[in-house]
Amino acid sequence: MTKTAEETDIRFGVLGPLTVSAGDGSPVALRGNRLPALLTELLFHANRPVPVRRLVEVLWGDTPPKSYASNLHTYVSRLRDRGIPIDLVTGGYRITVDVADLDLLTFHAEVDAGRRAARDGDHALAARHFRQALEQWRSPELCAMDQPHLELEAIRLETERITVVEEWVDAELAAGRATEVLGRLDALVRQYPLRERFAAQFMRALADAGRRAEALEVYQRARAALVDQLGIEPGAQLRRAHDEILNGQ
Repeated sequence: MTKTAEETDIRFGVLGPLTVSAGDGSPVALRGNRLPALLTELLFHANRPVPVRRLVEVLWGDTPPKSYASNLHTYVSRLRDRGIPIDLVTGGYRITVDVADLDLLTFHAEVDAGRRAARDGDHALAARHFRQALEQWRSPELCAMDQPHLELEAIRLETERITVVEEWVDAELAAGRATEVLGRLDALVRQYPLRERFAAQFMRALADAGRRAEALEVYQRARAALVDQLGIEPGAQLRRAHDEILNGQ
């Protein structure tokens, strides 16, 4: 059986440009287009079998060569020659990676830990786990953006990242650290003017910092953006934040 990434000391990064690093930190070279495409597909489904038909589609689309099976085996062998742990399983291939060896797995593990801590009421611990999850993202330009076969996965992951940012802010606010997140929230509201949760969080952080008038101004700007760009009034969450601050709650 092929060794795991942990046993071969290989590290992978997909939350940003694709990186493959040996134990000493030196990069592992992947020439051409097909080796990166094959590896990213396996990494985005790490520790799960990927059917041969899917890998063939990734590499050749609707026009695979007659020798696709042997060609696929050749590409897998080239990855294995670089120490990358890929197993042949029933009907396909699987890369076996420890959570600590792939940033995507680390991201999900830290998010899960953060959500457990939030449910338990340990908001400081939740915030720490969410920060560690977000630190896995080296760039908003995922390696999947260079791989058409992963386009939908890239969109889904970016949506998940933004949700985790919101959960991190909630944890920080619940832990009493409104002042510490004001600068980040200001930037987030400017970057995502139609994201009502960010606006509501910014309003609460400003109010907690004693800046009630500024919090109400944030509401007016958010409402104007929603009306002008989408033709809708603010939703319940943003209205509730406005009413609570207006009433001094």
